[in-house]
Amino acid sequence: MTRASQDSDGILCCDVGEERFAFRSHDVRHVERAEYLRPDRGDDGRVGILRLGGQQVPVFSLAEILGRTSANDHQPGGRGGHIAITADRNTLTGWLVDRIERTAQPAPGHVAALPPILGARATSWFEGMVWLDENTSALLLAPNQLTTPAPRVDASATDAAFTHRRPAGRAEPEPVAVVFSTTVLPPSAARRYALSGQQIAAIVQPAPPIAVPGCHQFIGGVTWWHRAIVPVLDFRAPSKRTIHRRQLIAQCGGRQQGSLVAFSIDADVSMCRPAAEHRSLPEVPCPPFASGVFDVDGEAVALLDLDALLATSWES
Repeated sequence: MTRASQDSDGILCCDVGEERFAFRSHDVRHVERAEYLRPDRGDDGRVGILRLGGQQVPVFSLAEILGRTSANDHQPGGRGGHIAITADRNTLTGWLVDRIERTAQPAPGHVAALPPILGARATSWFEGMVWLDENTSALLLAPNQLTTPAPRVDASATDAAFTHRRPAGRAEPEPVAVVFSTTVLPPSAARRYALSGQQIAAIVQPAPPIAVPGCHQFIGGVTWWHRAIVPVLDFRAPSKRTIHRRQLIAQCGGRQQGSLVAFSIDADVSMCRPAAEHRSLPEVPCPPFASGVFDVDGEAVALLDLDALLATSWES
């Protein structure tokens, strides 16, 4: 039996397949090899029992709870893997994982909460995301919530870690719109979209998004930007999700006021200033997530309304 590290501020990384999750070290009482697990399927979802100091500890498969695939075959006789044992008051619970690795306390600013837009299940399963190094992040597990029903989240709540507010005293920029094309939005007759430049936080080269178990279907994962976690919108089927050459990071309004979201766009990006010749095209079908379709340099461009887009998807 292995006692958990005395470094209560450290991170215990737990791998499930090719994905990395983490517990805070102070949440973990013990770590044990999976070979000591006694298989015992229960109605509560447990996969077995571990005897610890005279106590019978139920053990759950973290892969099963999160809907993931385990790399190890945890069968009687032991074929690798470990059990991290956490405590909620006086109740012990074991979590079966493939690999465990201990890391040091994260630096200030290297842990951020997940934004509510991901959904109640994801934000109850995970305390947030921890930045481990330049190439590695891990979802920080909330062990006391993993086997309980997801609570409802106030859709009007906005976490400060995901807001991007204009500094006080800075002059408002001259109105401008960014025109782009993308395939990640819901299907519509529009081929090109525009978004107010005041909503644009950045256009960056995309990195593969980090998948978040339990999040809404229209969330393709999350990405880090300036030490903030930004949800990546993608309304395509998971099997059709590919990374575009650019990623647009935009600021929302409405009940997600100030929250950031990202989505992939094609390379053909241009900018334009509102002008009288940009007439409305009522004869062109307007997507429900746009505030109108306009003629911009001879092509139909839908003015994207992020609030309308997210309002129809928030509780899907």
